[in-house]
Amino acid sequence: MTDKRKKLTIYLHPDDDGQDAKALEVIESVPLRTRGDFFRASVVGGCALYQLDKRLPYLLAMLFDGRLTADQLVGIIEQTTGWQPSTASIRDVIAACGGNIPDSPSPPVQQDGGEGAGKARDNFKRILKKN
Repeated sequence: MTDKRKKLTIYLHPDDDGQDAKALEVIESVPLRTRGDFFRASVVGGCALYQLDKRLPYLLAMLFDGRLTADQLVGIIEQTTGWQPSTASIRDVIAACGGNIPDSPSPPVQQDGGEGAGKARDNFKRILKKN
């Protein structure tokens, strides 16, 4: 087996750059035992983003303030690559079709379960009326 490992060295400038300072905070929050894995995952993840669009790693680094949300990340990917999700919530689909979404769901329509179900329903209504 050949050893084709590569050692990478980077410099962060936390005094000069807010993103570097936030990144350093995150790095220092990672336990020492797993920092190597974290660095590897960060580089590979950055490469995956770069493969999607060369601008993504730079945009994310520039916008990183320690409060990045999943919605913001998806929005950046959508705006940068033009990607549209292949799935959507039902509310988004209805809104896109120009429909109105009720504030609360309407109760389900009860199917008649036969004569016994009708009697049970009538008995329950009588009990409720007494109280």
